[in-house]
Amino acid sequence: MFRKHVRVINEGRFTMPKNPKYRYTTPISMPRGTHYGNNYHIMPSRKLGRNVCAYSNLEYENLLCLEMNPEVEFYCEQPAEVSVMIDGEAHKTTFDVYVYYRNGNEEMQEVKYYDELHSDSEKGLRDQKQIKVQKIWCESNQINHLIKTDREIEKGEFTIRNIAWLAAKARRICATNKEVVKFICNYLAKHDFVTIGMLYEAGMLKRSNGLDVLADLAYHGKIRFTNLDSEVISNASEVTLYGK
Repeated sequence: MFRKHVRVINEGRFTMPKNPKYRYTTPISMPRGTHYGNNYHIMPSRKLGRNVCAYSNLEYENLLCLEMNPEVEFYCEQPAEVSVMIDGEAHKTTFDVYVYYRNGNEEMQEVKYYDELHSDSEKGLRDQKQIKVQKIWCESNQINHLIKTDREIEKGEFTIRNIAWLAAKARRICATNKEVVKFICNYLAKHDFVTIGMLYEAGMLKRSNGLDVLADLAYHGKIRFTNLDSEVISNASEVTLYGK
C-alpha cells in the first residue's frame, strides 16, 4: 500500500562530486538545531583528508568504523537530501552516509538505535517511515541501502574504544616503511599465535612508535586484532594477518 502511488524525485540538496568515481563527495550543510547536532562531533579523517562531522554519538561511532575499515575506499557523511512523492505528498530525507567500497560496491547508510527504530513511539514510527522513503529512493537509483544500528556498530564492550584509539594512532603516521611491513607480515605468517608484546620481543617493533605502526597496518588492511571487541588493546592482544 505504501508504494501504490509513488514518484521518486531525483532532485534535492547535494553537491556535485569532485571525483566522478563517487556519487557524492561533499556533505550538505546541516543545521545544528532541535533535530540535528544535539551530540555534535568533528573528527579528522585520514581517509578523506578533511574533518568529518557527526550529529549523534552513534553516527560518530559509525564514521570511526568506516575510517578504520580497510574495505572502505571512500565515504561522505550527510551526502544528500532527497525527496519521494507518496500519494501526492513529498517526503524528504537526508542519508547519514554514502559509502564506496574497494570492490566497487556503493551504498547509502542510515544510522539508528535498534530499540528506538523498532518501537511504536512517535520517533520510532517517524524513523520507520524515513527508512521506507530511503529504500524507495535507493531502489529507484540502483544503489544499496543499509541500516546500521548500535547492534552492528557497538559489537562488544570495547569495540568503539579500541577503534577510536587505533584511528587516533593511525593519523600520526603517513606510511610505514615497506621493509618493516614485510618483516612484520612474514613473521605473522610463520606463527600461529602472536601478541603485540611478542612483536616487541622479536624486534619487529620499536617501543617509541610500535603501536603507531600497528595502527597504520590495521588501517591499510595488513593486520587485525583478533579480540578487538572483547578486550582493551594491550601488549597481550593477539595480532594476525588481515583475512587470516
